Amino acid sequence: MIKQAPLVMIPGPTPVADSIRQAMAVQTYGHTYGGFVEIYKECLAGLKQIFQADHMIVTGGAGTLSMEMGLINTVRAGEEILVISHGVFGDRFTAIAKALGIKADVLTCPIGETVPLTEIEAKLAAKSYQALTLTHVDTSTGAMGQVSAIGELAKKYNTLFILDGVCASAGAAEHMKDQNIDMIVTSCQKAFGTPPGLVMVAFNDRVLARREELGTVPSYYSDFKNWLPIMENPSLYFATPPVNLILALNESVKIILEEGLTARYQRHDRIARSFRAGLAALGLKCATAQAAMAPTLSLILYPEGVDDAAFRAKLEQFDVFVAGGLGSLKGKAFRVGHMGNICINELVMTLYAIERALAAVGAEVKPGAGVGAAWVEWHKG
Repeated sequence: MIKQAPLVMIPGPTPVADSIRQAMAVQTYGHTYGGFVEIYKECLAGLKQIFQADHMIVTGGAGTLSMEMGLINTVRAGEEILVISHGVFGDRFTAIAKALGIKADVLTCPIGETVPLTEIEAKLAAKSYQALTLTHVDTSTGAMGQVSAIGELAKKYNTLFILDGVCASAGAAEHMKDQNIDMIVTSCQKAFGTPPGLVMVAFNDRVLARREELGTVPSYYSDFKNWLPIMENPSLYFATPPVNLILALNESVKIILEEGLTARYQRHDRIARSFRAGLAALGLKCATAQAAMAPTLSLILYPEGVDDAAFRAKLEQFDVFVAGGLGSLKGKAFRVGHMGNICINELVMTLYAIERALAAVGAEVKPGAGVGAAWVEWHKG
């Protein structure tokens, strides 16, 4: 039997489109080569358009580095922030703050839910915070924060709003000016659909003014003031950028802008609805509350008696990879990413593999039920 390439449906890295692979599969340019400098400029300009950003930094690293950069450049040791956490990755801001000597008050909630706005406002009204942080979509729980409403609260209480967009950027709206976001810290391997290895930080003039106010910061590589001259003129040198990854990201940005932001976000909503319709037809339930569900991934509870390791091993045999649950849901749930440059074809393959894997581990399923339900939902538009 001919072995097919596996379909990676984890919540990042996500499948990479052919044109993005081809963009990066060229001889590596010198980072100050004129042709590459123009591509870098084009990429930065496109990202500013996507995020409504005044300033943009793109360089090598993982999403956690972008989160660290966000705090280092806005908050001094000893100052206080409010962390709004909907899961494992929201909690990461707390760990980063501790490492930097920043005091963090943390608001949490049950798995799959979001922190009530009344609790957030009560904290902001009771104490002055230098910044508040929110993970737009927490990859561990599939919960999506109320960005616009929290942006309004941050504006009302004059607090910098730092948004972790890693599992949402390019899959859910993140419009800095419209939603009162001061900074977005994110990466490239999820809804942008490129291989991992790049951090992106979008921020406004208010953040830049805060960086100036701080004077020195406890980092060299992460200091915005070292990167901004390069972003304004990429022919200059500070640290060597990952050239081929920036070529890939530029192609991704062009794909996003050609599709159109509104159309792209609507496609992600349509994909999520279709996939969840298929899951429901198989008798599967999501662990995330309906009102908090993100368009970029689903967290799915196992039926009674289904073993996590056995189920996911069967999926791998059928050439589909999904992710296990994290934290208290480890072994009790699995996670499927449905973001970036995928469409109904990938959903059909994934649901078919889930059906087969469930049957293989002894669960009762009606063949074709999941695919059929997803197809019906998809054609509703």
